[in-house]
Amino acid sequence: GYRSVPQKKEDEAYPQGAQIEALHYLEQARAEGFQRGMVVMATGVGKTYLAAFDSKKFRRVLFVAHREEILRQAMETFSNVVPTKTTGWFNADWKTTNADLIFASVQTLSQQSYLNPSYFPSDYFDYIVIDEFHHVAAASYQRIVNYFKPRFLLGLTATPYRMDNQDIF
Repeated sequence: GYRSVPQKKEDEAYPQGAQIEALHYLEQARAEGFQRGMVVMATGVGKTYLAAFDSKKFRRVLFVAHREEILRQAMETFSNVVPTKTTGWFNADWKTTNADLIFASVQTLSQQSYLNPSYFPSDYFDYIVIDEFHHVAAASYQRIVNYFKPRFLLGLTATPYRMDNQDIF
């Protein structure tokens, strides 16, 4: 379900349960020099909130998904966690390039015409979230992952194994 944007300090979202543990391990992985991570959590446990909490310390964040509904929910989630950051869309209708948080459809962003410095330098985003990461072996996702050079890339999935046995690890 949807949550409203926090109106006062005590309404702000905070990590809970498995998210706290996952945040600890992501922080530890970065401290050990890892620049990429993958979180596997069951549907409904709060992977998107986890990503929002983990990305708080980073300046520019890109959230990539393949469905508009996922992008809308992600924008709402991130707005609950970091209400002071600006947000924008990068999809068929909108091409925002100057917001703190950009929510992009894989179908649009993966086009060669957008993966170039006139839209985004390869190091533009400090933190990238790829939702439904089990799709990352697909060519569209590969173009995005291979183009951008974030300080950290986080893959989110509930199903880490692909039916075609392509390796996403």
